[in-house]
Amino acid sequence: MQRYDINQNLLIRMQKADTMDDVALLLTEVQQMFGFRYYCVFETARLDEEEPISFLFPSNVPADLFYKIDERMAAFAARLSTHLPGTLGPMPWDLAEVEARGEIELETAAFYRAAGFIMAITFPALGVSSLPRLIGFAGDRQHLEEDEVERLSMLMFHMHIRLTMIGRARTEKRQPLSGLEKEILFLAADGESFEAISAKVALSSITMSYLIESICRKMEVSTFEHAVAVTLRRGLSR
Repeated sequence: MQRYDINQNLLIRMQKADTMDDVALLLTEVQQMFGFRYYCVFETARLDEEEPISFLFPSNVPADLFYKIDERMAAFAARLSTHLPGTLGPMPWDLAEVEARGEIELETAAFYRAAGFIMAITFPALGVSSLPRLIGFAGDRQHLEEDEVERLSMLMFHMHIRLTMIGRARTEKRQPLSGLEKEILFLAADGESFEAISAKVALSSITMSYLIESICRKMEVSTFEHAVAVTLRRGLSR
C-alpha cells in the first residue's frame, strides 16, 4: 500500500511538472525507488538534425562519464529503441544477453560494462508523442519483477506525456545558432583557446561569456565543452 501511495504522489507531481528540471527531479526519485544506477532520456528523432543539439535530455550520468560515452551514445540509444515486432510495452536491455547473442562488439560491451551500463529498460511513447523518447535506466540490478514493471510503466507513461508537452514548448522556443555563435563554436572545435577566439572575433571576455551561455542554451547542453564535443561528434564544419 505504501508503494501505491508513493506512485500516486509521483503521478500528481508529474501532472504539475512544467520544466525539464522538474522532470529530472522526478526521474531521480524513480531511479532511487527502483534501484537503478542512472537514468537517461533519449529523443532519437533529433539524432539526425544538422544543428548540433544534444539528444540526451534529463540524465544523471556524471559529466565526466558522459563525455567519455558521448560518442557511443547514438549506438546505445539505437539499441535501446529496438523493439520486437508486435511489442508495445517496456523492453529490457541486458548487456550479458546481448553479448551472448553476438549483437554487440566485445570492445563496446567492455566499455559499457566499465561505465556501468549493464542493463536498462525502454519505454516507447505509445502514441503520445511523434518524437519517441526512450527512458533508459542503467545499472547492475536484476531485471524488474512483473509488479515492478507494471508500476514503472504507469509512471513512465505519464512521464512521456509531460515530456511531450514540455518538449513541444521548448521546440517552439528553440532558436538557431547565429553566424557569430557558429564561428566561436567552430574555432573552439579547431582547438583554439578562449583567449585566441576572443582576439580573433574582437570581442571582450564579457561578451564572449554571454555568447557561450547562449550557445549552451540553444544546444541544450550544460557546458561549452559538451557543445564542442557534440559538434566534433557530428562532424560539423563551417
